[in-house]
Amino acid sequence: MTTRTRRLTAPLAAASAALLTAGLLAGAVTPAAAHTGTDAHDASEHARTWAKDQVLRPGCRSYAYRYRVSPPSDQAWGLETFLVGPGGKSVASGALHSGSDRRKGRDTFEFCSTSTRPGKYKIRAKLTYYVGFTTHDGWADRSRFRLRRR
Repeated sequence: MTTRTRRLTAPLAAASAALLTAGLLAGAVTPAAAHTGTDAHDASEHARTWAKDQVLRPGCRSYAYRYRVSPPSDQAWGLETFLVGPGGKSVASGALHSGSDRRKGRDTFEFCSTSTRPGKYKIRAKLTYYVGFTTHDGWADRSRFRLRRR
């Protein structure tokens, strides 16, 4: 499994620190409010991912997908993405957040063809956002695409 990494810059470090502080404060002020709802909370109206069918290329490559996030508040948000391959095997993951990413855009999963096979893939996305000191999180609808050999 390959994970996409970003270089830590001053603005990214500041945004990450703010997200961490907000999360810690929310837990310190009201432990019960740190998570609202159940783990199956539906965030499909606030987040979406999609990808078109692609060709599995030799070697280690980047495979594009698109995302859109529209949380109900202007506060911090984070979108964790997980690429699940045929048979439920986890292939790659990524993370986007309000400190360094736009609400709508393009991102990539990076993985190698030697450890990956063609077939149907799913993108799972978990959105976390804040309203005041309350954390809200939930899963967006799964999106699907196919990776095929040339």
